[in-house]
Amino acid sequence: MALSKTAPTRITIAAGNEPMLVDRAVADTFAAIRAIDSSTQRVLISASSDDGGALIRDAMSPNLFGDATVLIVTGIDSSSEEVDAALRGFIAEPAEHAWLIVTHPGGVKGKNLLDALRSAGGTEIDCKALKKGKATIEFLNREVRLHKRSMTSEAITALYDSIGHDLRLLVGAISQLCSDVEHDPISIEDINSYFIGVADVAGYTISDAVWDKRSVEALRSLRWAMEASDNVGVPTVLAMASGLRTLVGVGGMAGASDLDVAKTIGVPPWKVKTLRQQWAKWSGDQRRLAAAAVALADADGAVKGGVKIGSSLDAEQKLLALERLVITTSAGTRTLN
Repeated sequence: MALSKTAPTRITIAAGNEPMLVDRAVADTFAAIRAIDSSTQRVLISASSDDGGALIRDAMSPNLFGDATVLIVTGIDSSSEEVDAALRGFIAEPAEHAWLIVTHPGGVKGKNLLDALRSAGGTEIDCKALKKGKATIEFLNREVRLHKRSMTSEAITALYDSIGHDLRLLVGAISQLCSDVEHDPISIEDINSYFIGVADVAGYTISDAVWDKRSVEALRSLRWAMEASDNVGVPTVLAMASGLRTLVGVGGMAGASDLDVAKTIGVPPWKVKTLRQQWAKWSGDQRRLAAAAVALADADGAVKGGVKIGSSLDAEQKLLALERLVITTSAGTRTLN
């Protein structure tokens, strides 16, 4: 998505329906033009506005001070007749002091105008929404490299799993980490430290470690979460319960394709491989898996106040119950005396 240091073409098209990428394309293009002439002014116009055509023609007219103008026209798929005519006028006779940036979300609406802008030499920047999973992970890795930094694959995955498919939040999180964390590579410990309480990083990180039987990491992540937040118990138990349901779902679809498994249990296809690896660690002793389900049910009652009337636990007892759950489950044992 990065633009070259040379001057952009007179027309730039930000095409796609990912708001963050569209905003970045517009901002980067304007910055590149502004770097050539710091006096450049920006005019923002909605293509569907009633006065859009008049505003475009006005921006194309030479101004008193001779300042350059960047004309940003958003949503040309919904252009009014006046805006369509004004943009075609720009194509026919580009104003020497003006630059044009347009946005189009994709689809067939406004395609005739879009093709005309392309034929006029417009530079198109791909802003289509990224597919979930592998494509987004690759984008996040590139984003880290733009900061001239590195991040472990576990950290990238934990960030993505917890924040979800919100590109703006993900990019902001990476920017914050790259700014504040001095060492490389940025690790899953840094993710836990910075984003516990902002998203459900802790619960899903703990859950992944538990069902992968990484006891030390599971307990370490839990204790970090306890230090950072007073609301650890319920999110952690919920995340572990979700992980257990997913794990059992994968185990029940042996021989199915990754795509079929993903559709059935509701996870991205790229995550199925990891889940199969987790299942392989549990499938040999499903009695312990059943014991883990019982332990989860007990812990759910404990962290919510108590299973029976009058059995409510205090804060420290709830945390002890949570530690007991994480230790016994991740270690594959049934009880902890």
